[in-house]
Amino acid sequence: MAKTALPEEEKSTSQVPNRFQISLPSGHSETVSVLPYSTVVDLQTAAQQSFGHHFLRLAAPDGRLLDPEDSLQASGLQDGDSLTAVAQQPRIAATRSAFALWCFGGNGIVTWGDPLEGGDSSTVQHQLRNVQ
Repeated sequence: MAKTALPEEEKSTSQVPNRFQISLPSGHSETVSVLPYSTVVDLQTAAQQSFGHHFLRLAAPDGRLLDPEDSLQASGLQDGDSLTAVAQQPRIAATRSAFALWCFGGNGIVTWGDPLEGGDSSTVQHQLRNVQ
């Protein structure tokens, strides 16, 4: 039996990407697309790849910083929104045999090295918010 194509209005809109205009304070902007069920971190990752900068924080059209763990829907973002990306400077700290990497005000920290010297932060990762 031959399959018939669904009318356009019946196709799932979940497969149509949302497009966002993301601008740096310098004025450089990029259009970034992600699927509607994506998270803010998915959008952030796409922006980082587009700008070639690995430490960006996104701000909503109303100026509030977006939580990377939120879904696009929970964050209130809509297709066509214009966002601002703020470049963050990464920081690093070290003990004799462990390292930590973070950005001021970021939502996490990456650690590696000897777990007995601070190289494993997995048990406290949920507490590492707005790291200074």
